[in-house]
Amino acid sequence: MTLLSGILAPLLYTLIIVSAVWWPIMPHYYWLIPTSLMSLALIIKRQLVIGLAFTAMSVALIQGNLLKHQSEVLYRFGTDINIKAQVDSYFKKISHGYEVEVTIFSIDELELDYFARPKVKLRLPVALDIGAVVSAEVKLSPVFGVLNYVGFDKEKFYLSKGLVGEIAISPKSHFIVESHSHWRARLHNAVTRHTSGSHYRGYYLALIFGDRSQLKPNDWQMLKQSGLSHLIAISGLHIGMVFVVGFVLVRAIAQWVGWLLPRRWRHLLTLQRHWLSALAGLALALTYAALGNFAVSTVRALVMLMVVYGLSVSQRRLPSMLIVLITACVVVTVVPFSAASSGFWLSFLAVVSLMISATLTQSYFGIRAMLLTHLALTLLFVPIVLYLFQGIASLTPIYNLVFVPWFSFLVVPLLMAAMVFTALGLPCGSLWRLLDTVMVPFENAISLADAFWVALPVDNAIYAIPLLIALALGQVVAKQWCFIFLIVTVFGVQFRSVSRPFSVHFLDVGHGLSVVIQQGREAVVYDTGRAREHFSMASAVVTPNLYGFGIAHLEGLIISHADNDHSGGEQVMVEDWRPNWVRKPDKTLGSEPCIRGQKWRWRSVTFEALWPPKPVSRAYNPHSCVVLATFHWKGGEERVLLTGDIEKMSEILISRQLKPYTLSVMSVPHHGSSTSSSKYLRQVLIAENAVASTQYHSRWKLPNPKVKESYQQQGINWYETGRDGAVSLRFIDGEMTVSTLRAQNLDPWYRQMLRSRVE
Repeated sequence: MTLLSGILAPLLYTLIIVSAVWWPIMPHYYWLIPTSLMSLALIIKRQLVIGLAFTAMSVALIQGNLLKHQSEVLYRFGTDINIKAQVDSYFKKISHGYEVEVTIFSIDELELDYFARPKVKLRLPVALDIGAVVSAEVKLSPVFGVLNYVGFDKEKFYLSKGLVGEIAISPKSHFIVESHSHWRARLHNAVTRHTSGSHYRGYYLALIFGDRSQLKPNDWQMLKQSGLSHLIAISGLHIGMVFVVGFVLVRAIAQWVGWLLPRRWRHLLTLQRHWLSALAGLALALTYAALGNFAVSTVRALVMLMVVYGLSVSQRRLPSMLIVLITACVVVTVVPFSAASSGFWLSFLAVVSLMISATLTQSYFGIRAMLLTHLALTLLFVPIVLYLFQGIASLTPIYNLVFVPWFSFLVVPLLMAAMVFTALGLPCGSLWRLLDTVMVPFENAISLADAFWVALPVDNAIYAIPLLIALALGQVVAKQWCFIFLIVTVFGVQFRSVSRPFSVHFLDVGHGLSVVIQQGREAVVYDTGRAREHFSMASAVVTPNLYGFGIAHLEGLIISHADNDHSGGEQVMVEDWRPNWVRKPDKTLGSEPCIRGQKWRWRSVTFEALWPPKPVSRAYNPHSCVVLATFHWKGGEERVLLTGDIEKMSEILISRQLKPYTLSVMSVPHHGSSTSSSKYLRQVLIAENAVASTQYHSRWKLPNPKVKESYQQQGINWYETGRDGAVSLRFIDGEMTVSTLRAQNLDPWYRQMLRSRVE
């Protein structure tokens, strides 16, 4: 318990700053006065734990209000503004040009104070280097993304990067670029030039600069399925290697120079050699971190390196858990809202897992200890990988055992040497070719990973979480308390994991539609959202959320019609999930028709096709497959109406042949367009809830306000995914609960700030 009391202060400090990501409001900076005074008074009175808690509140208030101030400054000038900004990141090629992160220091010729300068994402038709200054007339837009249970969260990502808006330069607009010779840009361009013919250039740029923009989708797929994604992130492994190289190199040089100096100077150099070597190693590590723009994992590694080295020099020993928490305190202080990034959690979870592995295997030695530590570390990381990637790579232990040393002792040192030779303008072609040769076995090995990838529902990871927490607590509290915690939480998880018989999830896919009907670990999907080259909502949203819901098998896929925003991911879903059946209103090979009058059953659900009356060669909006799904339970029935993009005439024709039904929920036809949602259909099929699948702030301005009002006047509960995020209806023992991911009054403060600036 002594250790527990020792870690309480840094733990509380870290948790308070981390919690700011979830605060529903960011208090006014006036609150800094009482929190700062309380912090100072308590620390003077040696009430360190509570004093640091108030210090953490002050830090969170400063970070949050500074970001809010930058956002207010940016939007004060309207949406069409003239800016002067400096490029802060490496450019990324996108479908319609390039995008970079920039810091704006002038708006409409008004110079901004240093702390008022907002960071934004800039889209433009040409590529720009780091350090370049661009002057242009731009269009400003708020930041909004889709919000689902699993998947990329754009708004949280922007918070983690300190970005408060998006600006775009039209391809036809005039703009001025002042090219400044930044050392990172020069080196990036030089490496890009020397590796132009290399198949592995994307890996090299990721390892040197943290620039992953040139890694292809197939590269990411192979890295994910092999469990080796961590190798191409600039992390503690690489920072440590660079520090050691700098330390050993300068120490060797100092020793050699010492032999050439007189004895008096040699003795002085010997005394200072250790410090010189450490400073050189740290300088090299800092330079390497700067190349990667000080990513969270890099900052964590640097801080931990300095703390550990400082302790070794001062011959002091601290518990490893305390070192981790001190590092976390520094990271959350110097990198605002770093806790909003998955990199923060992965970085620290990796260190904690390593500590736990070392503890579990401390009674072993030599090769056996190394192998057992590696196995323990792999097993501890399984739930983390499962949560992030919705599956596990069965060959991960072997891949890591081979390629972690491969990268540590071959790839990274060779890469550093090639980079130095390139930076100094020395002949380096042979080094880059040697690197290509070294990378060949790596690529050949991970290309086989697909056969050994096991896709699993995310809820399997829940069972491992209590074990991980108990093992971590074992570092600081008595073992019997850890055992009690483990028993209680396992029973709690088991109780909460009772199978829900029937659920309907309206996913947030922007302008499009995708609905998941779930029974236990099986599902039927209605529509898949849009797709374009190298991207589909099916891969980005639908599949991850299916695993998030615990789905192990896809019973069927219904495609309402052929428009891309509804059918774009059909091929991906069929290839990835291999459903038992696919139903569509148009005549296509390999699918069953969706025609009025057809009925089919899946477990406790009966499906009835209400439209179209006959198959068509190409299904447009009026031909949408309209399906009534009825869930049968002991006490009655629950009905769900899925409408695609049907229009008013189709609705009238459907309503003429139906007897009145009460619906638990219906999808609003055509995203709430005025061309749909006639009163005739709603008079026959009376819904309790209606969900419109929309994109927030879209150019189509959907849903139509009059359509929305007509539903609400009828007493129907109205939801829209663009405003509310994913919407779920769960039916348990005849009770229906509706939940949305965006609570209008409890949404985190940064979401309100990013989404609401321009209306």
